[in-house]
Amino acid sequence: MYETIKYSYNTQSALTRIVVPLVFLVITATNLKTAYLEHITVSWLIIATADLIFIAQMIFIFVNRLLPALQNKPALELNETGIADYIRKVEISWRDIAAINFEQGRRAKMVIDLKEETDYGKQIAINLNWVRGNHMEICQTTQAYLEEMNRVN
Repeated sequence: MYETIKYSYNTQSALTRIVVPLVFLVITATNLKTAYLEHITVSWLIIATADLIFIAQMIFIFVNRLLPALQNKPALELNETGIADYIRKVEISWRDIAAINFEQGRRAKMVIDLKEETDYGKQIAINLNWVRGNHMEICQTTQAYLEEMNRVN
């Protein structure tokens, strides 16, 4: 039997994704101040709404990605029963997996083809940008784990 393998959240990715809305928030804050002081209500409301969206996005990423990364919590776990994707809160049993593929692009992802249709569909894509480590190696390790589990069962 294989041992449990845990991959942590990617701190760098979380920090990068917090910086972008923060930059937009800083930029729009000056416009918000100007619109408010000059009593331009429509502009003020539009900019305030955009700022609230940026703040909500930063809070979401902070709570769901950065804090777990700083606490070194696992984002992805391979164990003898299956794959646990803590990012999307999905657990997949090895016996339900038909194949695992790696797709490299703007977002590296591991695509898991399932044997049967589930609540998640026939495929589940795991965004590896949130996972610390070499994406290709993570996918290859997962594929090797699947092959070993297929031999055992």
